[in-house]
Amino acid sequence: MASIVRRKNAAGDITSYQVKWRDGGARTAGWQSETFDDETAAGVFRDAVNDCGQHWPPGWVKGRGYISPEQQDEDRYRFRTYATKVIADRTGIEEHYRRACMGELERWVFPTFGECDVRSVEHFSSDTIRPWVRRLETTLVRRGGMPDGSPKMKPMSPKTIRNLHGLLSGILREAVRSEPPLRSRNPCELTRLPRADDDGAEDGEDIEFLTPQEVEGLIGSMRQRQDQLLAIVAYGTGMRWGELTALAPMCVIPENGHTKLRVRRAWKKDGKGGYYIGKPKTKKSRRTLRISTTVHEALIELGVGTAAHDTLLFTGDQGQRLHYSTFHNRWERAVQKAKAAGLLPPQKNPTPHDLRHSHASALISAGHGLTYVQRRLGHESITTTNDTYGHLLPEADDDAMVTIETMLTGSRPQLRRIAG
Repeated sequence: MASIVRRKNAAGDITSYQVKWRDGGARTAGWQSETFDDETAAGVFRDAVNDCGQHWPPGWVKGRGYISPEQQDEDRYRFRTYATKVIADRTGIEEHYRRACMGELERWVFPTFGECDVRSVEHFSSDTIRPWVRRLETTLVRRGGMPDGSPKMKPMSPKTIRNLHGLLSGILREAVRSEPPLRSRNPCELTRLPRADDDGAEDGEDIEFLTPQEVEGLIGSMRQRQDQLLAIVAYGTGMRWGELTALAPMCVIPENGHTKLRVRRAWKKDGKGGYYIGKPKTKKSRRTLRISTTVHEALIELGVGTAAHDTLLFTGDQGQRLHYSTFHNRWERAVQKAKAAGLLPPQKNPTPHDLRHSHASALISAGHGLTYVQRRLGHESITTTNDTYGHLLPEADDDAMVTIETMLTGSRPQLRRIAG
């Protein structure tokens, strides 16, 4: 049944009356609410909700009250209403992604554009979208934690801004494609977006490439053995955090006399603030990796061969999913300890994700090609691999110097011998 909650300020004075109920009356259904200035109006609305079987009364619009059919027709062009319908009707996406889109809209898009008319060239234009993007560029968001447990606040990454802009652009594109069209063009296509980091970091952070000696120093600076084993497996495989922390004994398989890891599981957001184990992000992310002896020994120490086949190898203190922030706090302490011991240069500030980058760096420095690195990392496109690590190719500088010297001296270029 719907009920009235009296909202009070810090002084204890009642400031408003909120009607709350679960949609449809089910115990597991989501909470719905509407706010009123006086208790009498709140009581009338509460009774209307109860009469409608714990649903919104027909014709009532949240925050606006009862509106006429004509006004309801106009309301469907309000961006909040239109965008919600577009996401709800979108096909070919998983439900957790649909919920994630709605969460991003509520947090980052609706506060600016929620009450705008999707048809309006004044509400949606370069002059309104550019300031919105600029505000995102100056917005601080939590990116992990400090060694003392306090949040680490950093500017929103270019990748996140591009994703949010893409979400808005996709909805306005639907308005352009509508039959009949609601708009003649999509103004998002005219927006100049912040460039992704030149180093191509997947998470928007600067990449720190660590040498094998620096990785060894970091691992030795960790207090917990599980953290050391996690770093060994991360550096030895180049796996993503969500893939790494979903590893179980079932993922380790013998094949043709070698031990391999089947990357077929990863932690994914469910859109409700929780996580579940599903398939990795793309088809090429689902891969099989040959592992070295040291990595295999680390997996055995973690329980491969003795633990149940579906037991998580990396967990929190209570056996639950290992949160990135939990490990990151301990990682930061190890980084500071390694710097103090001279095992890590003071200018380097690596993140756990840099173990993946350093894995790729070690392979390329040893002469392994980008295509091989792409397969191991599970990149969907070779372009991603090239943009991120192409500058590390050992022959790149040699070839460039030959070209430059030829241009400067006017000599004929040397022909490279290609092995047959």
